[in-house]
Amino acid sequence: MNDGTLRPVYRTLIKILIVNYVITVLMGSQYIFHSSGINSFLSHGYLIIALLSNSAMQYLVLAALLYTLFFVVRGRNAFSIVSALVFSLFHLLCYTDISIYRIFKFHINSMVLNLVFTEGTGDSLHFGPTIFLMFGALILAVISFEFFLARWLYQTSGEKTLSRRRMAIVSLAVFSLILADKSLYAVADLYNVRSVTRFIKVFPLYQPLTIKKTMKKRFNFTVDNEDRITFNTEFSSIRYPASKLERKKLKSYPNVVWILLDAWRYDMLSKELTPNIYAFSKKSQVFGNHYSGGNCTRFGVFSLFYGIYGSYWHQFLSERQGPVLIDELKDLDYDFKIVTSANCSNPEFRKTAFVKIPESVSDRHQGQNAEVKDPKVTAVFLDWLNTRDSSKPFFSFLFYDAPHGPYSYPADFEKFMPSNKSPNYLTVGEKDAATLKNSYKNAIMFDDFQVGRVLDAIRQRGLLENTIVMISADHGEEFYESGYLGHNSAFTDEQTRVPLVMYLPDAGPGKIDYMTSHLDVVPTLMKRLGYTSDTGLYSQGEDLFDGRGHDNVVVASWDTCSVTGNDKSYTVFSLETYNAGSFEVRKRGYHIVDDDKDLMKAKKPALMAVLKGLRLFLN
Repeated sequence: MNDGTLRPVYRTLIKILIVNYVITVLMGSQYIFHSSGINSFLSHGYLIIALLSNSAMQYLVLAALLYTLFFVVRGRNAFSIVSALVFSLFHLLCYTDISIYRIFKFHINSMVLNLVFTEGTGDSLHFGPTIFLMFGALILAVISFEFFLARWLYQTSGEKTLSRRRMAIVSLAVFSLILADKSLYAVADLYNVRSVTRFIKVFPLYQPLTIKKTMKKRFNFTVDNEDRITFNTEFSSIRYPASKLERKKLKSYPNVVWILLDAWRYDMLSKELTPNIYAFSKKSQVFGNHYSGGNCTRFGVFSLFYGIYGSYWHQFLSERQGPVLIDELKDLDYDFKIVTSANCSNPEFRKTAFVKIPESVSDRHQGQNAEVKDPKVTAVFLDWLNTRDSSKPFFSFLFYDAPHGPYSYPADFEKFMPSNKSPNYLTVGEKDAATLKNSYKNAIMFDDFQVGRVLDAIRQRGLLENTIVMISADHGEEFYESGYLGHNSAFTDEQTRVPLVMYLPDAGPGKIDYMTSHLDVVPTLMKRLGYTSDTGLYSQGEDLFDGRGHDNVVVASWDTCSVTGNDKSYTVFSLETYNAGSFEVRKRGYHIVDDDKDLMKAKKPALMAVLKGLRLFLN
């Protein structure tokens, strides 16, 4: 392709880059609109500059890509097709990322890809035909727009577009934006200006500039690290348990039944909503200030079975390390029955919690949703209960899925109205909170009915005399009470605080209000199985009935962690080394604390203990 052929292509390329850059910036403004804690002129100014700069850097990459492609592209039609495909894909990825950020406050990442491409995804994500039709129409509209835009710009391209003066102005503007953005963040990071540094994760692929090490080394600049939390997670092996456990032999061993309702939050245990569990709670111990170890299923269930921070998930998954609890129950010759509504391949519980008992897992039931599958969980367990060898103690885990969005239940349980069983998650907002919450409550009531059938069967067989029963949840669910929807997006009480009902054959009913955690369940059970070893050898929790409770609990997510205090404070920090210096402090109502030095000083001993705990079981 000669220079005469190339010139109209590159003149058009410059125009189309500018037009699409404007589109990207307008779309990207949604990141700012849906971010919380923007409470100063500095915050607003930084976010605007960062948006312009980050978008410009993305377009420099696109420009290089298209510049290369157009060496082999000939003619207006070929140019228009290639341009339309590249920019359409880019805009659709941006739109998808904005939709994810709007609801969950994170971007397309390894967790999102895991959900999309891992076996069993259909059990966790439910997309109706309306969403597919809307997205298909959107794709066609974007491609058509980009194609005709490219053709039109190609036809109207002029020589003036490539004037050196205009190119110099554009280049200077791009360079100035990027320099302003990186300089502003570097200075803010140097002086710990939270009104800037807290927004490091607002924009996708954003790369901050930090100069602390250089300033300290080259200019002897004093860096205030008093309130910084950093650590290194580059470990390759696991030390869990820390040493062999000791136990005393019991005359008989109790059966154990764990029942989880997906996304069942702390304020959804009542006589009206969960009559069967509520009635059972009247003869059990009820923990009114209990927290999951995660704000999503993966980390909530992990913390429950392992009794350690959810942050260990990644290492334990990579090494296929099962929980001490299952190992010890196997050694005690327990029977196992694991029945879940959703597929245990996603999250990967077949490779973690149940890796050593795959033959005991029933998780692949016929049906499209929990309305069909949850009753099968009950049926499978009851059939197994009727046929098992009653001479051996057993451990069973039942996991119901109906309260997980988009909330599934039969028409007979449509009690709370108006409801919405088929929300459009591309457009959902606070206006939909009431109807979504009603559907959620109907789904909880449906699963309470299933749990009631299980409890009746246990009772009728006389098993309550020697069975420990625990009923709880993997995490909670929010409906914009603190500005978020669903779970896995924040560490609010609505997303992390859950009910815990525990029945012990040798204990009467009671109510416990001190702060407890999923991490406490395993050491509580191990103690009642005759284990005398220090709980710190295999858990980061304590006996639920020790009478002390916690001042703080640790709640993990995919790449972040919260130290949640009994004073309703939340210290949120990254679990990834690439963002190890990013954290924020929030107080009651999940509001950001700007001047947090006094609180950080008071919390420092607890936070240092947590940091030590993050590597406790790693070599």
